[in-house]
Amino acid sequence: MSTSPHHLIKRCWCTGETPNAVRRQRGGAGVEPGSLVPCARTPGQRRFEAAVLDAATRAMARMRRRGSALRPTSLVSRVQLDSRVLGLQVHDAALDHLLAEVLPVAVGGRIRGVPGLRVRPRRDHLDLRSPDGELRLLGVTRERWRQAVATGLPTDLAFTTDLAMTDDLDPRESAPPPTLPVDLMSGVLRRLPLWRGATWLDGIVVDDVLELYWRGGPSSESIAAILAGSTCGIPASSAVPYNFRNAVRGVALSTADPRAMANSAEPEWAWVEWLAATAPGPAVDERAVRPVRVQADLPDVWEQHEMRAALASRDITTVYRLLLHHGVPCDRIAALTGQHPQDVNRVLAGAKVESYDTLTDIAKGLGVPLGYMGLAHNEQPAPDVPCDCDTQDERTKRDRFLAHAALVTVGSTTTTWGCRAKSCRSARPV
Repeated sequence: MSTSPHHLIKRCWCTGETPNAVRRQRGGAGVEPGSLVPCARTPGQRRFEAAVLDAATRAMARMRRRGSALRPTSLVSRVQLDSRVLGLQVHDAALDHLLAEVLPVAVGGRIRGVPGLRVRPRRDHLDLRSPDGELRLLGVTRERWRQAVATGLPTDLAFTTDLAMTDDLDPRESAPPPTLPVDLMSGVLRRLPLWRGATWLDGIVVDDVLELYWRGGPSSESIAAILAGSTCGIPASSAVPYNFRNAVRGVALSTADPRAMANSAEPEWAWVEWLAATAPGPAVDERAVRPVRVQADLPDVWEQHEMRAALASRDITTVYRLLLHHGVPCDRIAALTGQHPQDVNRVLAGAKVESYDTLTDIAKGLGVPLGYMGLAHNEQPAPDVPCDCDTQDERTKRDRFLAHAALVTVGSTTTTWGCRAKSCRSARPV
């Protein structure tokens, strides 16, 4: 494997490693000829890394929902490849979010997180192991692990370490894993620092294709060229770049014949373009994964398990059928999504919806959080709406305040009381 200064610098850019760490690596099992970023050694390790990447993208979405001051793509700043165990340098402010998504938690009849994953705290790192493979969270001490457990991880459910710390497998963890393009997902996990200049990164699996979306940072053309045609690329892969409205960029990754990539020249232009676009800027408050106000005549079904699964796979046919099951007629779906009623009927009959813009219109029209469909982007804030505070009598104001207090009591809202209109002279929390 070449370790010339030119190639060494490229690998440092790709993985965030230090030059000395790259120099220490030697060839061996799992290193593809001509590739500067070695592959996972076993199929099981690739499956495990694919599951961790899936959890990492959910953690990024969680950070956006909670208005984290840290840019979600800073979750992993460095990937250590020069040891037997893959190491990830996770930002301390993002650690709790990642642990909340990766650790297995029993929820009814299924397991959330990575089934079979177990935690082994060490002095200066945290080992994550499963029957398939293992990886290491660098710099996470025993004290930091105890702090995460003591303060409570930011999960929506009561967190328990019973599964994460036991040596036995829960029967629910033996369910067959979903079919994923594990080679591609493992390759992306090992190259996550490539997106460190983006505002956010999201991914979704469609059949055997891995679709990645991000906003800001490197262009889709440079990322596609690096992933599929450079010495730091994912072996035997092809990448198709896409650009969408609202400055959203994307790449569709799929497997390819390695012989077709053997004679491709190093895309130097892609590295130059990537380097010019990856200087990180200030964190942006992403609103796209926050729940949108649901139409008055639509049931609030977006958190139901079957609906979430359909949204994640962009199975609009199932989404529409579930809405029909909850009493939403076809003409209402058409009116909200902007589709012709005949198009809605075709979708109900099984036609696929693959256009990014059409999917975005459907999500916005129905009030679906865009992140649930892998469509998250930074939306413009809603225009200021004039309030009616000055025309309300004291009885109406009191009734509204009591209604808000009831929502706070049952946990349905965490917002403070007060008018949000910028033009309101009395806009202040009470």
